[in-house]
Amino acid sequence: MNLDLQNKILHCLKNGTQLAWLIDITRQQIWVWQADDLPNIFSGADILPSLGEIPPLTVNAIMGMTGRH
Repeated sequence: MNLDLQNKILHCLKNGTQLAWLIDITRQQIWVWQADDLPNIFSGADILPSLGEIPPLTVNAIMGMTGRH
């Protein structure tokens, strides 16, 4: 996992960002940060947390969108 990206995510969370996803295509996982919580790791058919009116998305759906699954 790229520590530079994680540091940027933490900076954003400290400055008001409510939700961050870090997509790990190699491991087919998505790391999710919400507010001050530690990250949760989602994979496969797990439904990802989202904000607002975004329809439910799974990790598999996101990986399909990348075209590199």
